[in-house]
Amino acid sequence: MPGKGHSNQSIMKFFPRLFSYTAALLLAGCALAPVNYEAGDAPQAAQVVRVQSARPVVGLVLGAGGSRGFAHIGVIKALETAGIRPDLVVGVSSGAVVGALYAAGMDARALEAAALEVEDNDLIDFTLFGPAMVEGARLQDFINGATGNRPIEKLSLPFAAVAAESGSNRMTVFNRGNTGIAVRASASVPRLFWPVIIRGTEYVDGGLASRVPVSVARAMGADLVIAVDVSRRGSVDADAADVVIRPAVIRTRITDFSRKLDNLAAGETAARAALPRVSTLMARLSADNLSSGRAASGLTRN
Repeated sequence: MPGKGHSNQSIMKFFPRLFSYTAALLLAGCALAPVNYEAGDAPQAAQVVRVQSARPVVGLVLGAGGSRGFAHIGVIKALETAGIRPDLVVGVSSGAVVGALYAAGMDARALEAAALEVEDNDLIDFTLFGPAMVEGARLQDFINGATGNRPIEKLSLPFAAVAAESGSNRMTVFNRGNTGIAVRASASVPRLFWPVIIRGTEYVDGGLASRVPVSVARAMGADLVIAVDVSRRGSVDADAADVVIRPAVIRTRITDFSRKLDNLAAGETAARAALPRVSTLMARLSADNLSSGRAASGLTRN
């Protein structure tokens, strides 16, 4: 009969094999380093072409703020209820997530329904490997699925996702190419999400370049910019907008969706309070357009 020593030796031989087998299973399902996206459909920062219209062009800028970004949906809901529909959308970080869906054609009702259903693990893919805790592929796939795999230039509204070059924090405005990759880059918070590499350049969360990039909406042709600032301390970048909406959001961790409905309601409340100013400015701009003889034509975009 084998002794106790022989039994211990068998166990010691078994553990290395078990470890190797487990590691192989984990590695098979996990990437170990960011992919360099360089195919023809990779996001691009193409030359911005201004949106033109006989009526005032309304730009909506949705700022960075992690899970506080659910407030953006409440803002859109209040604007739509008042009959105000933006002509172009700029998003950064969580604002790029909501902005891409809205630009793809999801109205406030659809966005709210999606918010009710989505859970953090639908968007967040934690990993034991790689340069950070969250890979980001799940967010990319979610956006591409929800937008029908359309590139940015084929969305229903002109849209731009703002990202930052890693290291320099230089702003990059993605306005063409794969929507999911662009949004993923815009929302890749350093040390939490893996950076996104596009044509050899590493990109991280666009909030490092501008938490509320009003200047991008101006460059795209917006006469009236409505900016939504859900940052914790308020962003001075937002003050360049014509109307700044600052919802009383509840602070949570970036990946904590537990207060999403509270933040959605906060966005709706704040937007309703801003509606009188929006209406006044739109009426004033419309009058200015008439007096200047701005030619009547439909909305045009690149």
